[in-house]
Amino acid sequence: MNEILKIENLKKFYNGVCVLDIENLGIEEKSIYGLIGPNGAGKSTLMKLILGLVKKDSGKIFLFGKELNKNNQKDFNRVLGALIENPSFYDHLTGYENLEIICSLKNISKNEIAKTLELVGLKDAAYKKAREYSLGMKQRLGIAIALIGNPKMLILDEPINGLDPQGIEEMRNLFNNIVNNSSTSILISSHILDEIEKISTHIGILKSGNLIYNGKLSDYRKLHPPFISIETSDNIKTSSLLNLSKENIRNNKLILGKKSNEEIGKIVNYLYGKVDIYRIEEEKESLEKLFIAETRGDK
Repeated sequence: MNEILKIENLKKFYNGVCVLDIENLGIEEKSIYGLIGPNGAGKSTLMKLILGLVKKDSGKIFLFGKELNKNNQKDFNRVLGALIENPSFYDHLTGYENLEIICSLKNISKNEIAKTLELVGLKDAAYKKAREYSLGMKQRLGIAIALIGNPKMLILDEPINGLDPQGIEEMRNLFNNIVNNSSTSILISSHILDEIEKISTHIGILKSGNLIYNGKLSDYRKLHPPFISIETSDNIKTSSLLNLSKENIRNNKLILGKKSNEEIGKIVNYLYGKVDIYRIEEEKESLEKLFIAETRGDK
């Protein structure tokens, strides 16, 4: 699959301190790349570098196979949609009027406005002043501004902030529909890691400006296989039989750890007749828990 974005040896310094150092990063066409990292890890800085909002100190950024530079940045930005940090718009204008301005700036047909507002759930608030919007509605308007004109790539920094659970689900469906029904790719960051896992095909984990993981979400999951838990008639006795600590008992389950099918079979055979086995489950660590371990340096 074609790479829509490629980054090589990108570095950014502030006051002599390197805040971003990315050796290699690529985003494929029709993919959703979830960018995660603690506050200050460099997520917003990376997005701003791609959009030319801050100047890089070294390295290269390629979009659609061509290197970005100060001469072509503005042209490329016309085919990018972006929501960085807080959405920017004119409070005294309506949602519709705000999108009219974006259409004029990007030479986009105003026929796109009604469709875009409907996509983000603002159809009924199109002619309401933006200052009267709720926090969630303002976030939707920011996403609408990013979406208008069917951009080839969406760059979204915390786009679901302020949305209620229903709104989050609607945005998740929207992002999936965009990628599934067009050639558009999405670079998205969020602190709601459960949502990142639900929609992302690829992830990048930033720690202190360095990309400590970059690749398919499915491959990341393979690096952290699920663990096995067992529920029996006597979990304390079972832990003793299996030489496990009582601390392995959580929520009426005994955590066995990462076991192969062969090992599970041997455990079941060994416990037969000693305790009643009620349930054996395969459980995976949440992306949030893995992320915390990665960024804290835990094993």
